[in-house]
Amino acid sequence: MSIDRLVREGGIHPFRATREEIAKVMDIAKRDLDDAEKTRGASLDWAYSIAYSSVKQACRAYMFHMGYRPASSAAHKATFEFMQIAVDEPLKKTIDYFDRVRKKRHRVIYEAVGLVSEKETEQLIKKTREFLEYIESKVKEK
Repeated sequence: MSIDRLVREGGIHPFRATREEIAKVMDIAKRDLDDAEKTRGASLDWAYSIAYSSVKQACRAYMFHMGYRPASSAAHKATFEFMQIAVDEPLKKTIDYFDRVRKKRHRVIYEAVGLVSEKETEQLIKKTREFLEYIESKVKEK
C-alpha cells in the first residue's frame, strides 16, 4: 500500500491545510483526551471511545500537515492506512495498536456494553497522550 494508491482508490484526497486548521484539529484532539480522562470514572466504554476520537483527530492533523485528508467514506480505516505508511518505523506498532482500538471501539459503540477494562482504557489514554506529543512535535517541524 502506498499513499498514491490510497489517493487513487479514493480513501484520501490531497488537501492544503493552513496552520490554523491543523492547530484547530490538534485542539480537538487535546480536548478529547482531557474528556476521556474525566469520563473514565463514569464510563470506561465512553472514555475508551473518546480517547480513540483523540487519536483519530491527531491523525487527521498529521494528514493535513502532510497535505492530505481522509475521504468521508471509510475515513477511519483510510486514516490508519495512511498513518501506517506515513509515520516513522518505530511508530508503526503504535498505529497497529490504534487500528485494533478502532475495531474494538466500533464494537463498543454499536454492539455491546462493557467490552473494555479499566486497564485497557488506562493504556489507551497513556498511549494517546504520548501520540499527541509526537504528532504535535511533527506538525511544528514544517
